[in-house]
Amino acid sequence: MRAGILSGELTLSPGVSLFQGPDAGVLLQSDPMRAIKVNAAAAGILARCRKGWRIDENADDPLLNAALPMLDLFIQAGILQWSPPSEGFTPFVSIVVPVFNRASEIEACIRSLLDLDYPEDLREIIVVDDASVDSTPDMVSKYPVQLLRMAENRGQSAARNRGVEAARGEIIAFTDSDCIADPNWLKDILPFFRDERIALAGGLVDAYYKKSFLDRYEAAQSPLNMGEKPLIGAGDRSVFYVPTCNILFRKSAYGEIGGLNESIRVGEDVDLSWRLLARGHRLLYLPRGRVLHKHRSRFKDAFCRRFDYGTSEPALYLAHQRTIKRFPRQQGGLPFFALCGMGCLTLPWLFFPGAGLILLGEALYKRRQASKMLDAPLAFYPIFKAVLRSRFTLTHYLALHLTRYYLLPMIALGLIFPKTIPILSGLAFFPALVLYYRKRPDLNFPLFALFFLTEQAFYQAGVMRGCFKTRCFRPYRITFSGAGFLKKSPEKWRKIWPFRKKMGESV
Repeated sequence: MRAGILSGELTLSPGVSLFQGPDAGVLLQSDPMRAIKVNAAAAGILARCRKGWRIDENADDPLLNAALPMLDLFIQAGILQWSPPSEGFTPFVSIVVPVFNRASEIEACIRSLLDLDYPEDLREIIVVDDASVDSTPDMVSKYPVQLLRMAENRGQSAARNRGVEAARGEIIAFTDSDCIADPNWLKDILPFFRDERIALAGGLVDAYYKKSFLDRYEAAQSPLNMGEKPLIGAGDRSVFYVPTCNILFRKSAYGEIGGLNESIRVGEDVDLSWRLLARGHRLLYLPRGRVLHKHRSRFKDAFCRRFDYGTSEPALYLAHQRTIKRFPRQQGGLPFFALCGMGCLTLPWLFFPGAGLILLGEALYKRRQASKMLDAPLAFYPIFKAVLRSRFTLTHYLALHLTRYYLLPMIALGLIFPKTIPILSGLAFFPALVLYYRKRPDLNFPLFALFFLTEQAFYQAGVMRGCFKTRCFRPYRITFSGAGFLKKSPEKWRKIWPFRKKMGESV
């Protein structure tokens, strides 16, 4: 922690509000919904983070050193965002690119890597040819890169492992032969390795093609694009992962787990991430360090790939027994969803107002609790807004889960019981509508929804096939967990937060 957090800038994450009283402060996070009480000293530090706080300018402040464990926990929780300095950290980097029969595409990839804004004497490019039968090796030989040739085709995981074996860098970077790296690719991601606990960091994967309707859908909804928010993966139960077409990692951590599993042809990036997490490493996703990926632009190829992704999920959960899908537990969640469901099926004028009253009562209760924490009254609107947003987010993710794993049974159920069609249609189209307005794709909603539902159908067909093949149905298992809105600090916080009484208390 200290190696990485003593420099750079801390800012409050979007959706986080800080309320200050004379003797304490309350952090209100809307997604997930929770409140954290801190004392006046901690609230003063956090107040500086509203507009961005340069930590390096206060490195000698003893109060800052006392607060480091607290700040680190807030970074993990998504309450704070950390931006390290972009200068002064230039480790030697080995870029490994596996390739198989891509003579027409590898050239553009290599040129983008040669044009990176990073010192030439601090990087090397290793292209591993996986026994291509076209002119790929000849094309690669034209450029000042190291070419390794596999004797037989063994898959991209084996090719990447071969490249890492030959690499001299302490940091390894992976990308694909059909990707184009942004000039700032390395400079955008490398500074985060100042934190010695970071074993792997992935960057943004954007679409190269944006002409056809399918290209525009991929640009908005590709499974390789991990979103617009920075994410931290930690703990052996986490489902966090980043795709191998845009990752940087420590060679030492990669060697510790034996590299990529060469027996896995689909989902090897998930397996790599989960094995690192099981060893206690911290992983990171950043919506920066962009590479452009040439997605499959034909309908059959694109959605059959979704099917392949689905078949890999049961095998991954079978190999990682502690990993499980988790949704946040919310007070009043079950009655709220029950009333909404009854409203859709029977009397909306009766049940929907009841669901609204649950939200109103929950907001009033939480406002009262938060006001007690601060010893001062809080405005009702920000609490109600946070409750509403939290419930909306949970509804979206639950509907998305149902659509992703149960769309085909939902269609069958609608055909057998036509009265269920309105509510089933709402469940299917609601996540599509949310994603459409969040991502603003360059195509109309009916077409976006058609591609979205087709993707879910192909993926879940693959999951079903994988489940029956492996006899593992853990992809369908979810659990609800979370500390709720207010809860006293767990024992582990007391162990790693020795200045708890001085700096604050999470409740």
